[in-house]
Amino acid sequence: MSGILDLLSSPDIFNRQLGKNISANDLPFQFRVSAQYTTPKAALFGSKLVSNILGDWTLGWYLQYQSAPVLARPASAGANPISKWLGRGPGPAEYNAGASRWSTDWVDYDGVRHTDPIDINCHCFDPTKTIVLNPAAWSNVPDAKWSSNQSTFRDYRGIRIPQENANFGRTFRIKERITFNIRAEFTNIFNRTRLPQPATSGFATAPTKQTAGPFVGLYSGGFGTVVPTSGTSGYRTGTLVGRLTF
Repeated sequence: MSGILDLLSSPDIFNRQLGKNISANDLPFQFRVSAQYTTPKAALFGSKLVSNILGDWTLGWYLQYQSAPVLARPASAGANPISKWLGRGPGPAEYNAGASRWSTDWVDYDGVRHTDPIDINCHCFDPTKTIVLNPAAWSNVPDAKWSSNQSTFRDYRGIRIPQENANFGRTFRIKERITFNIRAEFTNIFNRTRLPQPATSGFATAPTKQTAGPFVGLYSGGFGTVVPTSGTSGYRTGTLVGRLTF
């Protein structure tokens, strides 16, 4: 399966081809469906009254499910980076070949500890108490050198966020030339919690925890943490629209 690439600028001035990388728009799996249904006006349940009440309503859906966005490599934080001499570099941290980029020490909702790589989309762990990325997968770039590999991993992706919108409405004919349309539109109709993506910087620094307030003990930041305690975005919203045409 081919990927989507970008070539903007290179982090290594001596190897400009390194600027070619996986695009943030690279989404290998995408599914979208849009549908609209109008309830029939024909007699329902053998009653003209019921037909007039339930008929001619429109119901529309827009559903989108796709791959999660790619996660960036963590930055390197060596003692004497090459940027001290050249003003740029050294690029992202070095990946330790063979190491899992996902946490291999995590606890599920049932209190069972796991040593297999975590699936951050499994909905089987508490994101406020779990480090989902593995800091042992990365090392700082050696002093005064460029990173040996600066490419994004195509399978290193964050949390999937489905998009589910719906609307319903009806047009009422008041007179021959006068109609009234009412329509309700909802985004995130099922009110799914949309967690922030895990933090991908500072892999060499221990994550921090809340020390006061109602969230004591929960992660407040640091590499591999998901921090929804400050609030999540994209919650369900609705708009009611009325239009009179004459």
